[in-house]
Amino acid sequence: MTKIIHIRARHWFLLFTVFALTASLLLSGEKHTVSVQGQTIQAGDNGRIILIDPGHGGFDGGAVGVNGTVEKNVNLAISLKLRDMLNDAGFTVVMTRESDCALNDTGDTTIRKRKISDMRARLNLTKLYPGSVLISIHQNKLSGDSRVHGAQIFFSPNEPSSKELAQSIQSEFNSRIQPEKPREVVKTGKNLYLFYHAQNTAVLCECGFLSNPEEEALLCTDEYQYKAAYCIYSGLLQWYGGNT
Repeated sequence: MTKIIHIRARHWFLLFTVFALTASLLLSGEKHTVSVQGQTIQAGDNGRIILIDPGHGGFDGGAVGVNGTVEKNVNLAISLKLRDMLNDAGFTVVMTRESDCALNDTGDTTIRKRKISDMRARLNLTKLYPGSVLISIHQNKLSGDSRVHGAQIFFSPNEPSSKELAQSIQSEFNSRIQPEKPREVVKTGKNLYLFYHAQNTAVLCECGFLSNPEEEALLCTDEYQYKAAYCIYSGLLQWYGGNT
């Protein structure tokens, strides 16, 4: 079974590579530098900077699936696949984390203080890269009902383009993964600190439900992680196609 999944994952990766090469041609433009707080970085095509935020990490594992899957690990796996796709397409990608770590101040002594510090650090990164697009990747969980499944995209209320990007990504998930149960995008509220305060174009991608045992199992496979990453990638490209 492992061998079959590996072959399928490679098949998806080849498709992604072809799409990425095509996208890099479609999105090509003169590269230039962007100055951020005294540091100069080389921006990708047309200065497009994507900030990928794998939710949770380190001390904060996030949701735990019905069979023990820890959310932070799935978030990071999908995020790294998305990073590679975007890099291949010529974007400049900034990751909030690339390993199992948190962004909190090491001096924080309680879980609450750690979480607040971690979230503020992520928000500060959006300020460090003004004009970037924030894509935060998470997994969902619903207590008491293991039947609920499917990806759903949320958007920040602060930037009108956030809803447009969320709709583009949601359409990809609906058509490619969940045509039998399409979902609508949802505006985030005050309870989601990062998205309530971020001034960038910002979306939250809940890629599936860890409370659904079938979906939890899929989210642990390379093949499904590639599919989820590709939906986000493709939706982003289509959104950029209408915002050039």
